[in-house]
Amino acid sequence: MKIISIIIKDLKTVLSDKHALAIMILMPMILMTILSFALKGSFATGEYDMDSVNIAVVKLYDAESDTEMFEESLRDGLFSKSMGQETLDDMISSSDDANPEKIFFEDFLGSPEVSKLVSYTVVDESRTMELLKSGEISAAVIMPERFVYSMKYNLLTPFRNNVDLKILVNPDREIDGQVVNAVMKAYTDVISSVIIGKNVLIEEAMSNGISDLKDIDDAVEQITSAMDEIEVSITAVEVEGKRSIKSADYYASAMMTMFILFAAGNGGRMLLEEKDNRTYQRMAVAGTGRFGILAGKFAVIFIIASVQIAVMILFSGFVLKVYWGDLKATALVSAASSMAVAGLGSFVAAFTFKSGNYKMANAFDSVIIQVMALLGGSFFPVDVMPEAMQKLSFLSLNGIALKSYLKIMMGYGVQDIYANAAILSAVGAVLLAAAVMLLSGKEAVKC
Repeated sequence: MKIISIIIKDLKTVLSDKHALAIMILMPMILMTILSFALKGSFATGEYDMDSVNIAVVKLYDAESDTEMFEESLRDGLFSKSMGQETLDDMISSSDDANPEKIFFEDFLGSPEVSKLVSYTVVDESRTMELLKSGEISAAVIMPERFVYSMKYNLLTPFRNNVDLKILVNPDREIDGQVVNAVMKAYTDVISSVIIGKNVLIEEAMSNGISDLKDIDDAVEQITSAMDEIEVSITAVEVEGKRSIKSADYYASAMMTMFILFAAGNGGRMLLEEKDNRTYQRMAVAGTGRFGILAGKFAVIFIIASVQIAVMILFSGFVLKVYWGDLKATALVSAASSMAVAGLGSFVAAFTFKSGNYKMANAFDSVIIQVMALLGGSFFPVDVMPEAMQKLSFLSLNGIALKSYLKIMMGYGVQDIYANAAILSAVGAVLLAAAVMLLSGKEAVKC
């Protein structure tokens, strides 16, 4: 009952501070609304000012054997019966110039336009998932078996083989995934247009009985020139089975996870304020132990953070039409985030109390929250930060929470964010235990 009385008393104190409530409730709603509309283009069709995206290219084919197979098929296939030997010789000679590997790696990925957006490394298939999980690459492009054979067939004959380039995207690199998808779409569009033009040329010649297709070299040369003039338009691309994150989705969760930190900052002053008002000493003399007093502060911060989250989810859902995804997963992350914030607030409160001044709480509000918000992606996505800052993002509690909410919005479930929720809960518990240790000893109850 004593703890319940402490919770009720502290809640009344917090709710009486209209300025603090405005910062914790109204400010994030205003900011998420402004940012959602102001930066809408950055998540839909805008251009990105960012470092090139690191991707891996996996080659499942053997270029030399593919080339030999293609030349044999020209000599022995049905196509040879309708063309003269001279034309076949020209086509085989042209196949050396129509090098699918050179077109893809040098003319396309090496072009000035594309090289600004992506940088690639050729890796073995066995390393692909490892690199994706570690975050060393944002995506992997899987080039299928018989790629060279099929592409030569598509580029030099009237027939067409299906070439299925697969793209694996790191689910935590949403923006990078959009860039890679847009780049690969540009490649397939250019190749398709050249193939269509070449087919028209060959079919027209065959229908008119022309067996000498000397213009086939011109058709091949068109590919290189087309690659030089390629333009990549980055648009929102749906990852298969998953939603794309829009500006309203991102900034609703970004502002929410940032401003719940202010609940910790507000709670960080409670113990010292009670000491200054002699309330803490009276509770200690009345038999309320340090754990009971701190548990009350923990519970109040947890409640305030939970209310913040609930209000902002409802506001963004109805007003900004934000889709928060699976309800159970959202509730789990919300509870874990509130626990982490409550633990952090309890630790700040204990540290502030032990120091005997409000410098720690003030520094938390004015500096630490801002740093955590920056590293966690509350101001702009972590993907566009310098690599050094990306590596430090794990230090931000709001960054872990933000990443979890975004995954849920994309369509992931409880099992996909369970680890992040466990980390947040564990951090809250550890910080609460550290706060109890800070308050241990006689000094904590002196008048």
